[in-house]
Amino acid sequence: MNIGEKKIYGSTEDVKAKLHEAVLQLNVKVSTLNEKEGLDFVLISMRNLTNYTLILFERLISNQQSPIEFCAISARNLFECYLLIAFILSNPTKAKEFTGQKASDELEISEGFLSITKPGTQDVAIKSIQARMSSLKTLMSQHEIPIKKHWTVSNLAKQTNNKVEYEAFFKLYSKYIHPSSWIVNSFPLEYDNPVFRNIFLLQGQHYASCTQKLVSNYLGDQTIN
Repeated sequence: MNIGEKKIYGSTEDVKAKLHEAVLQLNVKVSTLNEKEGLDFVLISMRNLTNYTLILFERLISNQQSPIEFCAISARNLFECYLLIAFILSNPTKAKEFTGQKASDELEISEGFLSITKPGTQDVAIKSIQARMSSLKTLMSQHEIPIKKHWTVSNLAKQTNNKVEYEAFFKLYSKYIHPSSWIVNSFPLEYDNPVFRNIFLLQGQHYASCTQKLVSNYLGDQTIN
């Protein structure tokens, strides 16, 4: 189905059903991984990103009457999941780095927590966090998984030939996921109206269907191989 310049591969329920099926197939493949042969970081990344895409898409279509900011966040994150999948499939060696970003994120969270601890914070709590941080670094080193910062959406868009899309719609998304002047100083009907709401719903469904298409092609290639 085409809406304007947006191509959507199937109806809302069709996209949702196909994402469900893709997640099931990916779960089966992950469950059969042989540790002796090493981890398949591309497969693991595809499973986790597709699963989160499904979660975001279900939130979007189930909460269409929620505040428009909620719709904007879901649509924006569906776009990023699509970019991540497109980037990893075009650069399979990056899947290991993406997996390692989980450790980097946790380290940043822990560092942030430690930076705001007060003199009264129990020493045992601080030591527990520090021990976890040390353990994470050791574990990642043992498995030769790089601990790197997350990739920016702008760079992902550039690397996957989605720069125009990024520049066009992130200007809209950004106004809704921050306390922008547009949100703060507008009347509700100015920023929360059917026109903008439908844009977010359409964008979200478009990227969910594009993700489903990419993952289906990936699974097809896996079957052929």
